[in-house]
Amino acid sequence: MPFVLTITRYLRHALAAITALSLFAMLLVTVIDVVGRYFFSVPLSGSVEMVEILLALVVFSAFPLITWSEEHICVDLLDDWFPEGVARVRQVLLSLGCAFALGLVAWKVWGLGARSLSYGEETDVLGIPNGFVMYFISVAGWFSMVLTLLMAGLYATGKNPASLDSADNNNTSSMGEPL
Repeated sequence: MPFVLTITRYLRHALAAITALSLFAMLLVTVIDVVGRYFFSVPLSGSVEMVEILLALVVFSAFPLITWSEEHICVDLLDDWFPEGVARVRQVLLSLGCAFALGLVAWKVWGLGARSLSYGEETDVLGIPNGFVMYFISVAGWFSMVLTLLMAGLYATGKNPASLDSADNNNTSSMGEPL
């Protein structure tokens, strides 16, 4: 299990880098477009398409990170009603249900990406194939599904995935073993 956690840690760092770089690229494209448009009357050609694609990269590369740290919007109206033992079973079942939903959506988006590429759909100005963005969204969904399944396994064994993040910061697992 420590090997799997190490791999997911590296993948999460890679996704965090993609998110940060995409966000920074969005900033640069917007600044260049605004300065060019208002000071030189020469807007950046294709800036809207670049920002749209970069926004998709930001959102869907951050999605697995949010999934792992369980920072989704959550309504905890019934949490106080569940005893501790039942709460763990609830978390396992919820994680399995979410993993199924994530896998289903990722599978459908992958099909949409394949269809988009087969039709030759591209952005209007820059001619970037839309299917590649859909493939990225699908891969992020698959990775979120795998992380959610891993979380279900951790909950089933009585571990809290959030405690592993603090262990990541110390480069040790929750059992004190190096990751």
